Amino acid sequence: MASTSSSAPPRKYDVFISFRGKEIRKRFLSHLFHSLVRKQIKTFLDESLDKGEEISPALLKIIQESSLSIVIFSENYADSPWYLDELVKILECKETLGQIVPPVFYEVDPTDVQEPRGKFKEAFDIAKHEEQVKGSLQKVDKWKHALIEVSNFSGWDSRDKDESKLVEEIVNDALKKLSHMSSSDDYHDDNLIGIESRVEKMEKLLNDKRVVGIWGM
Repeated sequence: MASTSSSAPPRKYDVFISFRGKEIRKRFLSHLFHSLVRKQIKTFLDESLDKGEEISPALLKIIQESSLSIVIFSENYADSPWYLDELVKILECKETLGQIVPPVFYEVDPTDVQEPRGKFKEAFDIAKHEEQVKGSLQKVDKWKHALIEVSNFSGWDSRDKDESKLVEEIVNDALKKLSHMSSSDDYHDDNLIGIESRVEKMEKLLNDKRVVGIWGM
């Protein structure tokens, strides 16, 4: 389903999922990932790469090559500089490439992330993070800005909600957004004589079809 736009780098993945925590990996995250894959949405989990002290260039490239990033804010998401760097890159891609970034607040109050406060503030320990980045206040400020910005985007609150329905809502929303992005991409050359009418005819034939066979050039 991944597509290419003339104004952005080639899209290798439809969805990038940013998450932290064993508590969601085998439950919510597993259900979400497999539901996306069943809908033929090419999805990348950041657990696929080994994590060091700093985020790798390979992962930064993957984020940039994704059309949509789902950020799952759990209680300890902000505890690690790795995920905060990830979040900064995701926000950058939204601002520069138009990437779509819907947050999921998994068993945390959205306002606790936006402030931050409560247990989420305990995870986002500024003194500890300053020590980790050798006193770089600028980097810590970037992390805080990214947390506030992304947590204010329209998304989902998992509290008091059936997980299966939540997963269904997220997947359907991703399908809708990706479909809209694909329809707005430059997928044919307008300079080809007669191509527009042929594209329109093909689109009409493809309406409501689930399986398509292609024969010839």
